[in-house]
Amino acid sequence: MKLGLAAIVGVISAAAAATSAYSAGPVNANTTAAANIVAAQQLTATQSLDFGTIAKPISGVSTVTLAPTGAATQTPTVTGTAFVPVPGQGRAAIFHMLGTNGQTYSVAQPTLSFTAQAGNLSNIVTSFATASGSTTALPVTGQDDLFVAAKMDIDANTAVQAYTGTVAVTVTFN
Repeated sequence: MKLGLAAIVGVISAAAAATSAYSAGPVNANTTAAANIVAAQQLTATQSLDFGTIAKPISGVSTVTLAPTGAATQTPTVTGTAFVPVPGQGRAAIFHMLGTNGQTYSVAQPTLSFTAQAGNLSNIVTSFATASGSTTALPVTGQDDLFVAAKMDIDANTAVQAYTGTVAVTVTFN
C-alpha cells in the first residue's frame, strides 16, 4: 500500500504542477509571414518609328519596309522604282515593357496611322519583335523591348511632303 500511496501522491503532485504551469501566464507562438511584391506593369515608348527619306517612284507602286529590330538606324528595303537617297535614316519604334520574371503577355497588332495629310500612303502594315525573341513572356529580368516596324506602299501620285503620325501599341499582361 505504501507503493500505491506514493504513486497517488506522485500523480497528485504532477497534476498540481501541471495546473500551476497552465495558469502561470500567457503562452506565445509564432508563424511566418510572406509578401510577393511585383513590378508595376508598364509600357513606355522610348524611340519613334521613322522611315527616313524616300524618293517616290516615277511610275507604279513601291513598297517601303522597315524591319522590327533594335538597330539604332537602318535603311528601309524598297521594292519598285522608289529608292532611299540617304541610307541609315530609318528606325523601328521601341516600346519598353516592364513586369515580372516570366510574366506572360499578348500584343495586339500595332497600328500606324498618318495624320490627315494629302498623299497616297496605302497598305500600311505593322510588324513587331522583341529583344529577347519571345513575344509571349518576359525574360527573367522582367523587362523587354518591343520593336515595332511597318511597311507601306507609295506611288507616283504620293504627295511630296513630310508625313507624321502615330504608332499605337496595346500590351495585355496576364
